[in-house]
Amino acid sequence: MTTQPESQDGEMIRTTFDAVTEQLQAGVLLVRLSGEIDIATTDFAAESIRAAIAPPAQLVLIDVSAVTFCSSAGLGNLVEARQLAGRHGIDLALVGVGRPVDRPLTITGLGREFRIFASVADALQHGVT
Repeated sequence: MTTQPESQDGEMIRTTFDAVTEQLQAGVLLVRLSGEIDIATTDFAAESIRAAIAPPAQLVLIDVSAVTFCSSAGLGNLVEARQLAGRHGIDLALVGVGRPVDRPLTITGLGREFRIFASVADALQHGVT
């Protein structure tokens, strides 16, 4: 998805974002987010995450290794994901957290609210469920 909202001075702003969901095994879904998660893409990110965090899923991994920017709107998506997973009794973990996501998680203190793994394989190996 590429959006081009207009800035206040009339110039176009280009934001690139994508979300792909795949089933790794029965009850285990992986949501791969890439690009910039900001005000222009937050609705698309939320929609992708909400679709995955629903029964019959038992575990949802959100891979943010290809995220290049995460604004407060992106953090809001992750907090909503955690809350939704809790309501449905679904395990949730973040994987591939690099600087663009780690920095805002650390600054806000939200990092300790998530289980974080280096990779999908690491999350599955350590039996997140």
